[in-house]
Amino acid sequence: MILITGASGAVGSALLREFDGSEDIIALTHHKPVGVASVRGDVTRPWLGLHPSDYRDLAARVDVVVHCAAAVNFSASHKHLHRVNVIGTGNVVQLAEDAGARLVHGSTAFVDRAGDGTPFDAYAATKASGETLVRESGLPASIARISTVIGDSSTGDIPRLQAFHYLLGFALSGQLPFLPCTPGTRVDLVPRDTVATALAALARDPEARGDYWITAGPSALPMERIIDIACEASAARASHDEDLRDIDQTVFHTRLIDPAVATTVINGVLSRASSSAEPSVIQRAADLMSAFDDADPFPTSLGILPSGPPKPTTHSNETALRHQIDHLADLPRDTWELS
Repeated sequence: MILITGASGAVGSALLREFDGSEDIIALTHHKPVGVASVRGDVTRPWLGLHPSDYRDLAARVDVVVHCAAAVNFSASHKHLHRVNVIGTGNVVQLAEDAGARLVHGSTAFVDRAGDGTPFDAYAATKASGETLVRESGLPASIARISTVIGDSSTGDIPRLQAFHYLLGFALSGQLPFLPCTPGTRVDLVPRDTVATALAALARDPEARGDYWITAGPSALPMERIIDIACEASAARASHDEDLRDIDQTVFHTRLIDPAVATTVINGVLSRASSSAEPSVIQRAADLMSAFDDADPFPTSLGILPSGPPKPTTHSNETALRHQIDHLADLPRDTWELS
């Protein structure tokens, strides 16, 4: 039996769909029902929040654990990130030990950029600590270092918006006049169904061990191209959307500017208009782009996993991005209004 934690999240829900009855699955859920056999618990609590007898019963049944539960809100407190990403991982490791099970641990590619002084550092540090717990456990384990997750490659659908989706949404809604980003910076995006296929391949492979990079790798798109695709989508929608037709499309064109110049601009905007929504949008964009700016591409393990997804290409990445943008553009416009 395969136990999946975080089964209601963007990756976990796609993983349930990937298995689609082909394996004996049970989900550890915290709040939301997920449509498969499940137990309600909490990874941050001892025995996963289960009664000891229920915990023992679960451990006796499980052969593989796929750990997708995580705190991915980069602006969350360090205490919350530590509780979920470190303590929670430790409790899942303990279950895998008690069950004598293999572990597929969902980590982040951004552990490779921890300590760079970006807003991602606290998040990346807790995920790095989680990896350490997995390695030091001695379990038969594989660590999946997952990059920035976007919606399904064919539909753009995603159950919960995350940081990069808001950046695209702000650009599509004309709220983001510039991005603090060095020209040529690549942004590594990977569709959630691709991540799910990779995790399922690791769960099915009894010999899978070590680190696997679930990323776009060298095929990651330059930020300039991402902006171009977003602008193309805005122009296309304006041609058949009466509300957009009369809007000057240049408001949807986000420019890249040097991060050092951006800091000066952001500080100036903040000092002139602290009550405006614009500084918050720009600052959020600056925080997000700091994890990508002028960094070397991640490696990728896609294309080499037995029964896993194919290696990403520029074409497949652009197609997935277009579907993501179409999906975001169909959301209510108040989605992009800051509270």
